[in-house]
Amino acid sequence: MDASKFYIVIVDDTMRKDDPFVVELQLNYADVANIEFFSSVDKAMSFVEQHMSKRMIIFMDCKFGSVWQGVDAIKDLRKQTSLIYVVMMSANNVNQLDPSDIAALINMDNIFFIKNTDTDGAIDYVNRIRILWKSRFDCILEHWLVRHPEDSNKVAFTVVSGKTYTWGEILSELRLQTPVGKAMEQIVNEYYLYEYATK
Repeated sequence: MDASKFYIVIVDDTMRKDDPFVVELQLNYADVANIEFFSSVDKAMSFVEQHMSKRMIIFMDCKFGSVWQGVDAIKDLRKQTSLIYVVMMSANNVNQLDPSDIAALINMDNIFFIKNTDTDGAIDYVNRIRILWKSRFDCILEHWLVRHPEDSNKVAFTVVSGKTYTWGEILSELRLQTPVGKAMEQIVNEYYLYEYATK
């Protein structure tokens, strides 16, 4: 798989790989994205955890026939990172969802909602998220490293303990939202705010 591509992960137990929703996303984004389909929440979240350091958009069905629901999976994901964009899907209207699930989704960052037959809405959200990525530090760094792979192994950051991190490692730390990743993001944001304020 092309390492410069982002991931679109579709998770729905009522769809198949040849569902029009899946096929439409493949037709529109196969050149820039690796499209992964799962009918099981468990397998999907295992895949997400293994690829969490990559740019990713998850299309997650809210309700499954299993014990572990899509909303529960996203709640667990948000304990690890808020940088992965999620589009929740349902065959039902949003007001038919459990009120506590609606409240949980509203209170999470980078969450959207569509009907699971709304391919136009899915394409719209992918396009909007790709625009948002252009202003996020982790995505800008990733774009730089794709164009300048020789910089990936250069030391970027040293913590008080003396441990050093390369730019490639910093990208992973940013995506995983580790303390080092958050500290690096804060330093960069403060630097640019200071530079802007002093001009």
